[in-house]
Amino acid sequence: MRLLALIMVAALAGCSAPPPPPVAAPVDQMMLNEARAGGLAFALDRPAEAVTHYRAALARARLRDDLPSITDAGTNLAVAELRANQPEQALADARATRGELARRGAADVPVLDLVEATALYRTGQTAAADQMASLVQRAGDPQAAARASFLRGLIADAHGDAAGLAAARQALDPQVDSEQAADATELESRQQLRLRNFAAARTYAEQAASLRRDLPDYRGLARDLALAAQAAQGQGDTQAASDLYLRAGRSAAVQGNNADARIWLQHAQSGDPAVAEQARQILAALAP
Repeated sequence: MRLLALIMVAALAGCSAPPPPPVAAPVDQMMLNEARAGGLAFALDRPAEAVTHYRAALARARLRDDLPSITDAGTNLAVAELRANQPEQALADARATRGELARRGAADVPVLDLVEATALYRTGQTAAADQMASLVQRAGDPQAAARASFLRGLIADAHGDAAGLAAARQALDPQVDSEQAADATELESRQQLRLRNFAAARTYAEQAASLRRDLPDYRGLARDLALAAQAAQGQGDTQAASDLYLRAGRSAAVQGNNADARIWLQHAQSGDPAVAEQARQILAALAP
């Protein structure tokens, strides 16, 4: 009101003063601060800290009944929970955000669907994960569709579906970006492993691990090291397999991914005694 009054006074007085600067829309500074802090924590690979900040941002977004902010914070929260090895909570929060969108008649968000598909996969619900990922592929978001194709490739490989694995690999273009290159290379490794072309499978897996190191995608890196270990085993190179499993398990343990770490570190004990001892020490230090 005060700004409008000043404009009216200037007009009545015949002034030629410049127009006033635009007034910024009011914002919830606390919500913005929490969202920024969450993004910084995520970038610094502190996912548990990011979860705390994104949950606070989501609470403020709900307080102001701001659907775009609820969507952003809810999606970011679920992504951070996945990174923090909390797939059950990520699934619950992704579904809560999707439910909010549906109740308000808002358009679905492919990235949020991808988060739900990934959480379903991580919690062992592979059929539901595959179905959700197929929806993401058709949703019109190229980046989300590419990641959904990769996820479907992992599921197909786990189910022994060679045709599904090949289709997922063909859906990816390594020339698009480093993420698709890493995903395509990993699926290529899985195809070669299934064909018992162990040397090629190992080469592709190690290339994928290198690509993920630079992204950075450390969960994927550990998975690719374990894939290379499988290929080395197929070659009969027990020492190399043991070392690769140690490296995969060690990386997973640092990330708090204890389930995979235990499996890989147990495999690491079948080779060189020094490697086996390192694996036993890391296993002993893992939380129950």
